[in-house]
Formats: sequence, C-alpha cells, structure tokens
Amino acid sequence: MDGTVRYTGQNNDRDPILSEIGGVVPTNVATTYSRYDINLDGAVKYSGNGNDRDVVLQIIGGVVPTQVRAAQLP
Repeated sequence: MDGTVRYTGQNNDRDPILSEIGGVVPTNVATTYSRYDINLDGAVKYSGNGNDRDVVLQIIGGVVPTQVRAAQLP
C-alpha cells in the first residue's frame, strides 16, 4: 500500500501474509476474502504450493530478495 514491493526488510510485503494466517504456523491457510490473497485463488497461503509469498518475490524479479520495485504510476 506504500507504492513499493519489498520481500525483505522494514515494511516488507511478505510479513502481512504471515500475519493474515495467524502469524505462528506458516503452513496455515486463511480461506477468506483478503487483500493479502495476492494470486487471487481464494486462499491466503504463506508456504506450500501456490502460496502468495512467492508472488511477491516474483514481482521484484525473483533473484535478489532485497530488491525493491516501485509502483508504476499513470
């Protein structure tokens, strides 16, 4: 929501996904409508096949997890 995509570091986009599923067990799945369902499959997943965390990594380039991608503005 801050105009950047971050996988690691302060204000990253990965930690809210973990918080959405309870913040303790990374294999939990939240099956609720949420803005953290990044791949829009109806479930918020932090780990496992089809998780939302990997989408964040792919958006920033998928190679260097410390890279930051700025939002494209019209």
